[in-house]
Amino acid sequence: MTTLFGLIDAARDPQLYGLVVASPEHACLFGGPLKPPLERNAPYIAAVTPGTPLFSAWRDHGWGQSWGIYCRSALPMADVRRHLRQFLQAQLPDGRVVLFRFYDPRVWRTYLPTCQPEELQRWFAGIDEYGAEAPDGMGTVVYRFDGGALSVTGPDAA
Repeated sequence: MTTLFGLIDAARDPQLYGLVVASPEHACLFGGPLKPPLERNAPYIAAVTPGTPLFSAWRDHGWGQSWGIYCRSALPMADVRRHLRQFLQAQLPDGRVVLFRFYDPRVWRTYLPTCQPEELQRWFAGIDEYGAEAPDGMGTVVYRFDGGALSVTGPDAA
């Protein structure tokens, strides 16, 4: 059985932090205790179950607002969080290390298709699929790693 996890950018909307922390299963993607206001603006992982306030708000008001992306996995949330934390930083060509906001659908849609098979294998270790809102917010783009290649389906998959 797989679980739908939202990778939520709480900085995108003031209501997101409250929705995330009200979710029965959630955790910050950053490690250690955070002080406000960073706590309210950090990226989070949360189990997204139909009928919960987070699910309803994201579906009804957040789709098209770049609130985050989702993934499906049979792993426990703690393992998915641990896996995704390894991608929070990126090294730029000049050597600087920066926060990599992969959980922003605008970043995700641009970045993932540029990955080589070895990189994709790392991203999909234990993850069945990722999904992001389409660029116009009308629909979902789904990403799977099938047979050593990235499979993209949805509105902009042409």
